[in-house]
Amino acid sequence: MSRRDNDRYDGSSDGRKATPDEVLVVAAILGDLKAFNELVIRYAHAVLRVVRGIVKEAFAEDIAQESWLLAFKALPSIDDPSKFASWLMAITRNRALRFKEKENRRSSHRVAYDGFLIEQFSALQQPMSARFEEKDYVQQALDQLPEEISMVLRLKFYDGLPLKRIGAFLDIPESTVKWRIYRGKQLLREQFQTHD
Repeated sequence: MSRRDNDRYDGSSDGRKATPDEVLVVAAILGDLKAFNELVIRYAHAVLRVVRGIVKEAFAEDIAQESWLLAFKALPSIDDPSKFASWLMAITRNRALRFKEKENRRSSHRVAYDGFLIEQFSALQQPMSARFEEKDYVQQALDQLPEEISMVLRLKFYDGLPLKRIGAFLDIPESTVKWRIYRGKQLLREQFQTHD
């Protein structure tokens, strides 16, 4: 594999546009594990955020990893590769909600890992929680916001997702993403002013 092939999906370092999700999805369906790894890198924070909003922190990384493995195995069944982000969001939410139901019934939970896949996706090998360093007062302020606003702010400012990807992941228009960011900033300002 040439250096050029190695850089095929990395559009951010040299000013080229990043490869669209749908191109990466098709490549991954055709067996290109590097393409799927790029999708994992793009959406790892978002997936973990969704899971953390549903299950206890102790299980969040396991459920996030399971969601990725389920998505990889189900990738050939995706109807519209351009809707990958919202499809991934649905898989993630469903997996976390299923786990929460089992947890609520006090069922024992055993995580089944596919070691080969985890080895192939380098982004899954590092603990994602190590990447999250949020200050307590900001975290508490975000927790006070409505979930739909808090999620958008976290995806934008903590995870660095572009507005278009946030919209695709949450399956909402980009204009709604912008409005939620605007409204979230207003609400945070009000909270910080009342604590001063």
